[in-house]
Amino acid sequence: MASAPGMSSMGSRPNKHQMRDFLVAGVEMMESDGTRELLKTCSTPPGKRLIELQRAIWDTLGVDQDLGCKALDEIAPPADDEDDDGGAFELKQEFVWTAMRTYLRALDDKKPAVLETSKPMPREVIVEFFDACNARLDLPETCERLLKFFSETAEREKRGDAIAQMQREQLEILGFEKKHGCAMLEKIPQDFPDDKELQARLQAWYSKAQQSYIMLEQTMIARRMSEEMESNPDMRRAQELVGKMTPLERGALIEKNAKKVQVIMGLPSEAKQEHMNKLSTEDRMELLQA
Repeated sequence: MASAPGMSSMGSRPNKHQMRDFLVAGVEMMESDGTRELLKTCSTPPGKRLIELQRAIWDTLGVDQDLGCKALDEIAPPADDEDDDGGAFELKQEFVWTAMRTYLRALDDKKPAVLETSKPMPREVIVEFFDACNARLDLPETCERLLKFFSETAEREKRGDAIAQMQREQLEILGFEKKHGCAMLEKIPQDFPDDKELQARLQAWYSKAQQSYIMLEQTMIARRMSEEMESNPDMRRAQELVGKMTPLERGALIEKNAKKVQVIMGLPSEAKQEHMNKLSTEDRMELLQA
């Protein structure tokens, strides 16, 4: 989503109080019924119009828009041994998530009543689709919903299809019937052979989905392991043994047992426990270490 033109670049950077006031006012503005109605009815793409509304808040604080946005970009997560400087990063994170929710809600509100089933997909709709998919995957509630589905679904193929289904739903929110929309996405290299920016966006969208899937699987496994660590003395012992291994030894152990671990982790809890109980102590400890 491109930034709107700002004020003159002259001026001083905002102080901490002004940045806090901007973030609080921004969240309030984005959650308001007035903003929802404005984004629903405006002819400008909702993402671009939302950025304009956000940047305009700097004007009310007497701060140059570009300098204000630059200062916000520089708010970083606090280090482990640092305070969050009055909650600045937490406020910024809430602002970002609220912006994503507001943007996606605006697209939902503008969903056409009739879906396109034959015409080509315009470039601007393709870009909107990529932006919307990426924003949705970044939201914490999306991650929690997918994690719940992953934990309840043994088949990895079905887990992977959850993200694809979400993407297909986004196509229809933007007015393209999902099968036709998927066909249009597959034709991007043919329809836009010289559009390097669009090709890069396509690759970034694909990579985002892949990375999100991997992250979700890793988080699911880590949560399960944490739960088992609390109740399973064998798991604690396995962790101690792994801590004494060299990186080369750990790598060889993981490679040897990767397929077995993948199958076992995909089993329902009762079936997994039953399988582990049938193993010899030596085999069970090796799998737990892997």
